Amino acid sequence: MKMKRSSEFVMLLIALCASSCAICSSSLAFSYTLNIFGNANMDDAINESDIAYLEDVIAGRSPATELSDANLDGIVDGKDIEQVERLIDGTGEQLTLKAYTIYEELMNVTIPMPVERIVVLNLACAESVRGIKAQDKIVGVGSSLVEGANRDFFPEMIDLPTVGKWSEPDIEAIISLNPDIVIADLRTPDPEKLEDKLEGTGITVVRMGFTYPDYSSSEIMALGYILDRKDDARELNSFAGKYSDLIEERLSSIAESERPRVYPIYYTSADLWKTGSNGSIVDMLCGLAGGENIAHDLTGGTGGMYPTVDPEWVVGENPQIIFTWSSPGGYSLANDSAMRELWTKIVQAPELSRVDAAKDERVHLMTTEITSRPRWFVGLSYLAKWFYPEKFLDLDPEAIHKEYLERFQGLEYQGIFVYP
Repeated sequence: MKMKRSSEFVMLLIALCASSCAICSSSLAFSYTLNIFGNANMDDAINESDIAYLEDVIAGRSPATELSDANLDGIVDGKDIEQVERLIDGTGEQLTLKAYTIYEELMNVTIPMPVERIVVLNLACAESVRGIKAQDKIVGVGSSLVEGANRDFFPEMIDLPTVGKWSEPDIEAIISLNPDIVIADLRTPDPEKLEDKLEGTGITVVRMGFTYPDYSSSEIMALGYILDRKDDARELNSFAGKYSDLIEERLSSIAESERPRVYPIYYTSADLWKTGSNGSIVDMLCGLAGGENIAHDLTGGTGGMYPTVDPEWVVGENPQIIFTWSSPGGYSLANDSAMRELWTKIVQAPELSRVDAAKDERVHLMTTEITSRPRWFVGLSYLAKWFYPEKFLDLDPEAIHKEYLERFQGLEYQGIFVYP
């Protein structure tokens, strides 16, 4: 089912220009375009330089860009400069984003401003909101945020009203909290369970992922504009970019033929043969860390990006490194026994025990918290160090993670996230 076209009900993935935020097997261009109308010069912020650019457009000295028409009236003129000025000083009544949706083509999404009350449905979105110091705006949460081990990671949200599961939201509970927006995952729940049921209430549904390296920076910055936390969003992006840029720089001279062959495992209790291919988070991270994913060209599974492979095929590919990105662990785990058990299972598996990765004990485990969350750069740092230990002697992924938790999440460092 396609979701209804409405400026109030959107499945939002902030649009990224191919020229400004691209990801490939060996590098991450950390620059990005902030896709808010009024960002006339197509950089990562709306500021005085956009006013100067609009003046040049009006005078005929520069061409109009796709974001020059700040007020979307079809004409680039002085009224667009006035809108940009309002966006700069925070007095604008709305933000209009150029956004991609999952079920529709490129569309413009208008969010009434200011946004003071938000409901957050899932873990990655809640972590991102807190990462830019906007948790005071949260008035309700998905139940998973305050259940089990997540209570330790989100202690300040335990007493907030819950609005059902992140995948099965309670619409009446959401409406009762009178939020300005609901921030939800990109794919779940389906729009008929959220957008369709909220239509006509005046509540905007904003969907963001905060997981893919190529989208996360743009999403974080857009969230900063939506929640009036621009400086905090820029600070978080700079922190992540510092390490992704370092890794890219040090790996830039390594030829494709010199990159280690890697088998990523999407571990489940059933088997060890589900992996990630082109387009998946793990494939992106593997490439950014300088690895050659042996499953890159395969298709299958969810979205065609998580195929199940034949064990003998893996043996034939003979990966030099194996890693999982869904291992048992997390912020509340006190010991590594579960990870150690899984590590032993991998290296002793009849097929995997025959490949170089197991023979050389280059098998590594990590959790989803540092791979498919806003902390993707922590997982990237671990992978780079595992793949090229001699090039990253001075890189301390645990210290990076510790600083992130303390500085951006207000938490003490604890838990088990990798093994060994």
